[in-house]
Amino acid sequence: MRAVLPCSLVLVLCVACGDDDVAPPDAGQPVIDAGPPDAGPPPDDSPLKGPWTLRPDVDRIVVRWESRLAPEPVALEVHPEGSDEITTHEGTSRETIVQLSYGVGSAAIREPDHPGTYFVNEVEITGLTPATCYEYSIAGYPEEGGRFCTMHAPDDHTTPITFYAIGDTSPAVMGTVRLITSEDPAQAEFTVHVGDIQYYSTVIETHQAWFRLMRPLLRANAFLPCVGNHEVDEVPHEYDDYYLRLFSPAGRDGTNEWYHYQTGGVHFFSLSSEHDLDLGSTQIDWLEEELAEAEADPNYRFSIVYLHRPLYSVGDYRPRENQRASLLPIIDGHRIPLVLAGHMHGYERFEVGDVTYITTGAGGFVDANIDDLVDELPEDAALRVASGSFLQAMFVEIVQDGEGRDVIRGRVVDDVGVERDTFEHVVAP
Repeated sequence: MRAVLPCSLVLVLCVACGDDDVAPPDAGQPVIDAGPPDAGPPPDDSPLKGPWTLRPDVDRIVVRWESRLAPEPVALEVHPEGSDEITTHEGTSRETIVQLSYGVGSAAIREPDHPGTYFVNEVEITGLTPATCYEYSIAGYPEEGGRFCTMHAPDDHTTPITFYAIGDTSPAVMGTVRLITSEDPAQAEFTVHVGDIQYYSTVIETHQAWFRLMRPLLRANAFLPCVGNHEVDEVPHEYDDYYLRLFSPAGRDGTNEWYHYQTGGVHFFSLSSEHDLDLGSTQIDWLEEELAEAEADPNYRFSIVYLHRPLYSVGDYRPRENQRASLLPIIDGHRIPLVLAGHMHGYERFEVGDVTYITTGAGGFVDANIDDLVDELPEDAALRVASGSFLQAMFVEIVQDGEGRDVIRGRVVDDVGVERDTFEHVVAP
């Protein structure tokens, strides 16, 4: 959703005082000091953004980082967690041109996004063991690295699956930073991001600042985003220069905008609510075909869908009827017990038949108006079982109980680590 600069930030001129779209940060919130303004990116091959990991599979994963010059070699040193057995993997550099200029020459921006030539460096690490976590570092820069975990084999239904879910992140106002430092995302195998990765509308936020502040999350596990409205409609060139250049393709099976992956027989579908989701659209046809193919696999357990705009919400966002018309029959007609979304900057949990719908859209901002549409949408409001205006992220664990049933357990925490909601969903057979 639209975000504005909280009035309590004195770093820049407040352009939105009186707008209640975003609750001001807590008193005493630290002011970002990123060094001298307009210093420009370093003229060497040191990592400028990242590293981060994409496209995890049972035996491989992709690591990316950005630099101003192409490193030589493009390589990673990798070892399993708890082991000193190091292997080296080499990759490639891709020269890219960034058109977007944001904050250059402005005293309000401490870390501007500079246009120019950059290299996106990528290493695909292969030959890995399923359901195993590894540590890695960039050759020549041993302090620049992180960890990742591989996906579980499709027939592995007994090893617990863990992931972290977050959305609408804006670390420049410190909400996201507090979340990912109060709860260690390294306890999860990967991160599902439900869109609106960063916000130029906060005035002080840039992608350069975002990558620096998001290091604890990006270096903890694989990043699996979906497209939000702030990726496609905020400033010219942002979608091409940042989302497509740095994050896509985010999956191995799909397009730049939507994709599908599995771990342990559980299938995840990342959809784009910002691209056509009407009946008969390419995206809807793709989803139905992929679901049918997944369900034909004897190792199939169930599916989880995530997208940016929620299908159920009674906050300050009214769900789009065309998207509900196309997606709700698909969700009801398949074994899809969990749907995740963001966009509304609060927390909501709806229980609708055999499906749990979660809005987790307060990764960086909090909206006080989470009950705006309760009176206008009474039938939907009656289905909401938990809600709150607080910064949040969610940890999800998928296990099998003593009776062999699949169980989804969720734990929602705020930015100081306080547990705000829990749920347990036994997947219908």
